[in-house]
Amino acid sequence: MNLMERITGMITRPKETIDDISENPYIEEAVLIVGITAVFYAISAYLMQSKIIYDYGDMDVSGMETLKLITTVTPIIMALIGVFVMWVIAAGIVHLISVALGGEGKFIQMLVVYGYAYIPIIISTVVGIILMNFVDPITINISSTGASNNSMADFMSDPLYQASLVSGTILKLWSIGLVFIGVKQIHDLSGSRALIAVALPLLSLLFGILMTFFSSSLMG
Repeated sequence: MNLMERITGMITRPKETIDDISENPYIEEAVLIVGITAVFYAISAYLMQSKIIYDYGDMDVSGMETLKLITTVTPIIMALIGVFVMWVIAAGIVHLISVALGGEGKFIQMLVVYGYAYIPIIISTVVGIILMNFVDPITINISSTGASNNSMADFMSDPLYQASLVSGTILKLWSIGLVFIGVKQIHDLSGSRALIAVALPLLSLLFGILMTFFSSSLMG
């Protein structure tokens, strides 16, 4: 299979495609897919920041522009770097757990398959970017006592923002499902042992969902 066949195959024929990837694990293909993911994450982070406008009223705003620049640029840089770092770390953890459970695969196989498993996340990020474009910006009034309105709660309760969260969660579960198939195929593990191997990314996703709903309830 070539690159495009593998990309489409991860959506239409994941088991067959993962078998092909494990036989010929081209790291440069995985780096490309993870790199595209990182770019879309950075665009998403920038768009999210652009939707929040801070009004400092009559406060002394000297240095505020620099602070605003830092708070805008930092999430973008973290998105670009963080996606690559988390890819290697997550694939490494899943691989080590798989080996501890009796798996026989190689790390390079797991790393490349994990990279291909980012394809649903790319779709998720693109959908999120499209939806966020239609979300109304919010203005947060800042005073010496802190934020003086509840605009963030309104922002998080926006139906389009909620739709972005729901679609993102579904597609991330799909991504974890691809990793699950990868663990079974590469390490030749049973379904229960493969599920244990992917438990950490699954629990991380569930924790993120709970924290999002908890934050929304506090702001509401």
